[in-house]
Amino acid sequence: MAREWLTSAGAVVLAFLASQHHNLHMLLFAIGIGGAGTSFITTFPLIRRAMLLMSLLMVVVILYQVRDSKRTLPMRIMGGVSVLVTLSLVAWSILQFGF
Repeated sequence: MAREWLTSAGAVVLAFLASQHHNLHMLLFAIGIGGAGTSFITTFPLIRRAMLLMSLLMVVVILYQVRDSKRTLPMRIMGGVSVLVTLSLVAWSILQFGF
């Protein structure tokens, strides 16, 4: 019972946090510092490296899930597309800014 409640509450919390991501970006644009993220990332390369490594970790997790035979074909295709897009963005970032 407690596990089901925790799972349900966790889904609601994650959905709320995902919606706030968009609100934060809109707030930054509204007060005129929309480009602050770019200068922040280039100023602190350690944070950028951590984000790149987290992206690569997510690629590994998605690849692990894609190879599961219980996944449907559309889920496998979307996982593959997600991996390709993420790897492309990581490669672009490294080519533009270095590691």
